[in-house]
Amino acid sequence: MAEAEEDVDVGEDPALQAEEIRPAGPPGLLRDRFLIRSTQPLVDLSTPSADAFAAEDKRDPNRPMYALICKPELPPRVTVMRALKGVSSPGMQQLVEWGAMNWPPAGRRCMTVVYERPAGRRIMTSLRGEVKRFDEYVIAKKVIEPLSSAIREMTSRGITHRAVRPTNLFAMDANGERLAFGDCVAAPPGFDQPVLFETIESGMCNPIARGSGTYADDLYSLGVTVAILLMGRNPVANLSDEAILSAKIQLGSYNTLIGDERLPMALIEVLRGLLCDDGDQRWTAEDLDLWMSGRRMSPLQPRGEKRAARGFPFMGKEYYNCRELSQAMAKNWDQAIPPVIEGKLELWLRRAVEDKDKAAIVAEIVRLSLNTTTDKKSATDLMLCKVLIALDKSAPIRYKGFYAMPDGFGSALAAVVASRGDTRLLTEMIIREVPKLWFELRGEDYQPDNSLMESNFRELRGYLTQTGMGFGLERCLYEMNDALPLQSALIGEDYVVEVKELLPALNLAATRRGESKQPPIDRHIAGFLGARMRSDIDRNLNLFSDPNESVMMMAVLNLYAVLQYRLGPEALPGLATWMAVSLKPVIDAYHGRDKRKELEKEIPRIVRKGSIVELYNLLENPEERAKDEKEFQWAQAQYHAAEEEVRRIQFEAEEHVVEAEKIGRQTAAVTGIVIAMVVATIVVVTAVF
Repeated sequence: MAEAEEDVDVGEDPALQAEEIRPAGPPGLLRDRFLIRSTQPLVDLSTPSADAFAAEDKRDPNRPMYALICKPELPPRVTVMRALKGVSSPGMQQLVEWGAMNWPPAGRRCMTVVYERPAGRRIMTSLRGEVKRFDEYVIAKKVIEPLSSAIREMTSRGITHRAVRPTNLFAMDANGERLAFGDCVAAPPGFDQPVLFETIESGMCNPIARGSGTYADDLYSLGVTVAILLMGRNPVANLSDEAILSAKIQLGSYNTLIGDERLPMALIEVLRGLLCDDGDQRWTAEDLDLWMSGRRMSPLQPRGEKRAARGFPFMGKEYYNCRELSQAMAKNWDQAIPPVIEGKLELWLRRAVEDKDKAAIVAEIVRLSLNTTTDKKSATDLMLCKVLIALDKSAPIRYKGFYAMPDGFGSALAAVVASRGDTRLLTEMIIREVPKLWFELRGEDYQPDNSLMESNFRELRGYLTQTGMGFGLERCLYEMNDALPLQSALIGEDYVVEVKELLPALNLAATRRGESKQPPIDRHIAGFLGARMRSDIDRNLNLFSDPNESVMMMAVLNLYAVLQYRLGPEALPGLATWMAVSLKPVIDAYHGRDKRKELEKEIPRIVRKGSIVELYNLLENPEERAKDEKEFQWAQAQYHAAEEEVRRIQFEAEEHVVEAEKIGRQTAAVTGIVIAMVVATIVVVTAVF
């Protein structure tokens, strides 16, 4: 979790400390053009989520630049990188280049972002420190105008900054006349932001799950930044994030930050507009333009939530408004369920708050929960989730200790998977359709983008209900994070973001692994391909879980052959060798012994060429398959005919034996009679004579 404040204080001269002499080490090379010097860290330009190093453009060595090396466990904002690359605008450092590269200190590929290097310093090195106050006549021209212009530029490109704060503000020239925001792409949106700079709703979220937000969130952060620069200090530096959030809920953002501070009337107007906690009333970029052009408007008066006639006792404290109470209940989940079920909350809403509509909603939610025939624990958890939404519709999704905006689920899941944490809570929320409840119960707060997000969550739930390779949690991970690198252990520390990078990475991994009987496919690779390939390959993915190993391996071979044919490269000898080792079940699926020997002889030649396509064509030759099947059927017929002949001969032999026994018995009987008669005759003759 991000710290409550960003400390980059490195002493009297950060630049001197950053450039200290270190043992020589190999530099990183991005796009065969930008040298990233691992021996020249720039602590004064680092962020909480990325380390800064000196960078050099081989085409223009005199151009001042620096690079940020992103932390592998956090999903960077690649979509924003694409949108900002090369953009030159007042109030923004220019993003020169970005991409994954081999980073020697980490011994792996890391996402790297190259920026123009500021000639001046960071405006504020710590939120616990002080900065020279900006004059009221200068702050509009020097701070508000360029920074609001930067926010407007990003809004026009459909993106947000989400890292607006004084500790991320730099003087781009030596005189400190031109100010610009620092990095906003090396970490998930809002991840590095202290709660002070986030709206109440976003501040409630887990930092990793705040989501991209809107330009209104950036304007709010700009308001906090202007206030601190105007006062020369952070007036709530001694408060924790939790205390700041609580103060905002009770007093409002403006009163929490400004308090009794005496400010010029013109700046009170703009600060009240930017720090308005009601997103619908908060100033827009157009309002700022009007203000800077000289138009003055009546300062917005903060409209607090209705205060109850008496407090609601909970966990040893009394709460006088719904938002504050809902936040306390969300943080004490199990303890909040009994007073809701017992009807105490409904009674308080009806009598103390005098909100009969909200009380009726809560009563109906509890009634449905008590009448359910499903698992009681699950039902009560969903009940409390619904009640919290009813109490504060503007709040994020809150469920059993996890707080997130809908578009923050992806980065949260990525962080949990990267840290090998427990993903059960996130999967439970998707399976139980918790986001759907949030969308439905918000009513008038429903946004146009919600329908798309709601549809996405339905798809994710469908993937989670399928256990086969290519679905499940891994598929959801890549569906929710379109720029997350492949997490498969089969490719080691390689950084694979696009489908075209997969086969080369597997080819390289094969050379490192040596001979392996494990097929070059796993759940992460299958989920990655299912999410990133433009065509629907779910039918092919279903074959990855076929109990017939021959069918499964042919499905893998087919998919890799398609990728090599469409995206290249032409030669993948390492991967071809790896595949060949795993293809024994496919070869054994041919019935003809001569055909199997022929394949075993032909495969090594194709492997040396590194062609997965030819390997597939060799093994999946319809004519050869038909011929083999026909010969097998003929052989089966011959075998059955031979069996019939054997059975006939055996049957005839058995009949001969029976007949022989019959004749033998008859012969023996006749012979016995004859012998008896002879003996009797002899006895009679002997007696007579």
